[in-house]
Amino acid sequence: MVDFINEVEEELRKDDYNKLLKRYGPYIAAGIAVIVAGTAFLEWREYSQDKAARATSASYVQAAELAAQGETDKAVVEFQQLAEIAPQGYAGLSLMRAAIAKQESGDRAAAVSLYDQAAGKFEAPRHKQLAQLKAAYILAGDGAYGDVMSRVGPLAEKDAPYEYLARELMGFAALQSGDESTAREQFAYLQNIPGVPESIKERATQSLSLMTAANASVPSSPNEAPAEITDPSTPATPDNATTPANESGTDNE
Repeated sequence: MVDFINEVEEELRKDDYNKLLKRYGPYIAAGIAVIVAGTAFLEWREYSQDKAARATSASYVQAAELAAQGETDKAVVEFQQLAEIAPQGYAGLSLMRAAIAKQESGDRAAAVSLYDQAAGKFEAPRHKQLAQLKAAYILAGDGAYGDVMSRVGPLAEKDAPYEYLARELMGFAALQSGDESTAREQFAYLQNIPGVPESIKERATQSLSLMTAANASVPSSPNEAPAEITDPSTPATPDNATTPANESGTDNE
C-alpha cells in the first residue's frame, strides 16, 4: 500500500514538473542561451584585446628601435600612428616617446606640442601631469616664462602628483620674470613644508640665498658699484646647484 502511494506521489510530481517545464521551459532555454552567448562574447573580447595588445607592443618596440637608431622622423611617425589606434595608456606613452625624440633632435616646439597631445590621451592624473610638466620644462629652458607660469599653476596645487617640482619651476619662472614676491613665496614654501624631498628643499634654500645676496648687493649710492650677482638660471655656488629648468620632471618622491 505504501509503495502504491509513493508511486502515485511520484507520478503527480512528474506531472507538475512537466507542466512547469512546458510553461517556463522557453524562458529557461533563453536564459541559458544568453549565458552561453555572453560567456562566448567575453572570451572572444579577451582574446581580441590580448591580440591587439601584442600587436601594439610590437609596434611600440619597432618605433623605439627606429628612435634608437637615429631615425627620428620615422620613429615619430610610427609613434603618432600608434597613438591613433592604441589603448589610452599606450597612446599617451607613444606620444611621450615621440616628444622625447623631437626634443633630442632639437625641435623643441614640436616636443611641447606632442607632450600636450600625450597629456590629452592619459586618464590618470599622475601621467597626464607628468606630460604637462615636461612641456613646461622645455618652455622654461626656452625662456617662455609667462607660458610656464600659466601652465604649472594647476600642477602646483596641494597634493598634486608633482606639486613640489611644479612649485620649484613656478618659483624659477617668476624669478626670471622679475616677480620676486611669487618666487620667494614658492621657494619659502618648499623650504619649510614637511615632506619636500631634500634635493628640492636644498635648491629652494639656495635660490632664496641668492635672492637675498642679490638684494644686499644693490648700491646704496650712485657711486657705489654693485656686487657681482650669480644668475639664478645657471647657479655656480654651491657647485651642486641646479635649476628647475634642467630638472628631468621626476616625481615629488
